Amino acid sequence: MPHDLRIVRQDVVEKTQPGGNDRVILTKYEAPASADGGYADDPYRTQDHLVAQTMMRWLEREYPGHLWATAANLAQGIVQFNIPILMGVDRWYVVNLKTHDVIDGMRQGAGEILERYRLARGPFQLDPFLEAREKHSRLLVPSRKIPN
Repeated sequence: MPHDLRIVRQDVVEKTQPGGNDRVILTKYEAPASADGGYADDPYRTQDHLVAQTMMRWLEREYPGHLWATAANLAQGIVQFNIPILMGVDRWYVVNLKTHDVIDGMRQGAGEILERYRLARGPFQLDPFLEAREKHSRLLVPSRKIPN
């Protein structure tokens, strides 16, 4: 039985360019469940957090300003990321760490996500993002499909 996500940390990232926006980065944790529905020990917790944090720094460096979410589940051998405003909270690009290098997988996946929504692979641009949100946001309309 899954548990609710708990906010562990909240950071404000101030805008770095004219026309940019301040953003809030939330670090959340979901404890694994034990067989009786309680909390199980999580030996991957610290490493999962560090990997997700490193992924976010990489995405911020390569695609600055885009509103990414990252997660690592090393127990399952995967990392995942998305843009929740566009993709919703239940659709992720998943990288299988047993078959792919994390950076290669993130580069390919981030590029695909941005291309599908017709967003530039460079820094965040507000007008194209607002257009993509209006046309495709699964957060606003969960039945919408991710564009091809």
